[in-house]
Amino acid sequence: MKADNKYVSYLDGFRGYAILLVVISHLYLAPMDVAFLGVTLFFFVSGLLITKLMIVEFNKIGTVKLGEFYIRRLLRLYPALLLMLIISIIVLLLNHYAIIWADIMAGLFYFTNYYLVYFHPPIPDENYLLVSKILWSLSVEEHFYLLFPLLFITFYSNNNNRLIFILSTLLVVFLGIRLMTYFTSAGGTETFQLTYYTTHCRADSILYGCVSALLLYKYDSKWYQALLRSQLVFILAFLVLLFTIVFNQLFFQTTIKYTLQGLAFAIIIPSFAVLHTKGFVHSLVDNKIMVYIGKLCYSLYLFHWVALKIGNLYLPPKSLSWYALVVILTIVLSVGSYYLVEKPFVKLRRKFGSNAKVATA
Repeated sequence: MKADNKYVSYLDGFRGYAILLVVISHLYLAPMDVAFLGVTLFFFVSGLLITKLMIVEFNKIGTVKLGEFYIRRLLRLYPALLLMLIISIIVLLLNHYAIIWADIMAGLFYFTNYYLVYFHPPIPDENYLLVSKILWSLSVEEHFYLLFPLLFITFYSNNNNRLIFILSTLLVVFLGIRLMTYFTSAGGTETFQLTYYTTHCRADSILYGCVSALLLYKYDSKWYQALLRSQLVFILAFLVLLFTIVFNQLFFQTTIKYTLQGLAFAIIIPSFAVLHTKGFVHSLVDNKIMVYIGKLCYSLYLFHWVALKIGNLYLPPKSLSWYALVVILTIVLSVGSYYLVEKPFVKLRRKFGSNAKVATA
């Protein structure tokens, strides 16, 4: 398949589902925790898209301009993030909390995941608006994006297979790190936090998307496309995802689960690229509502947490009034951020080579 930088609406549809899984879990609306699945889904989509765009740039100019890449990332993420941190500080001050500045700095400089795991921030009570609890996954992504472009420009070539070999090896290495962490950590909460939050245990969820993009857009892999066209394989992949949700055993949840989810998403999501007929499943993802939610996903990701904590400060959690306040605040803050903060920076990003719409990788 030929890689191009055209807007792909169904990827925003998948992002829409990813953020909904996170939000409904945090709002206690799911019978079990499905937030982790939403995070893994978002990781995969990001890896798939960013690798595809790098292939396009490499095919066009023979390299990837690292400076422009990092500037685009900065302009994509920092404006809304700064707004979220400022609002969080204001909320804390208005409610007479002593601000944990290390938490704010962790959010600002993308080390919230390691801050959570190794520094155990001492919050005064459960209503404290700890930004690290939501920004940890953004830290994982940014650590990955700091290093992956270097790997790409060093090893990617149309004449050899070095990059896909290295990435495939890393997939095994990350699983090995989780296994080692499971057997060497204290168990329980410590094992969960280490394997869930840290970049060195979770970045393979992004790598699966990168490998999928290489198979599709560099190698035009026929065996891979045959798998993607198989309804049976698609159904099996979906069943695997369901299994990762319901099988609540610590060893599985902290080790093999993320590998199985990566493999399942490597079937489900790229299948939309090779199937030219748009059936019922396609319409569930690639529709106006889910695509619009996907475009708002970054703002929803940031501000639903702020809204939730504001609700906890003033109303009984899970009450009707609490749900009304949290939902309204989430919508107002997210839509406001999208149109007033994110979109104005799109034109500036285009000066540094961005051709995508707002909800880009």
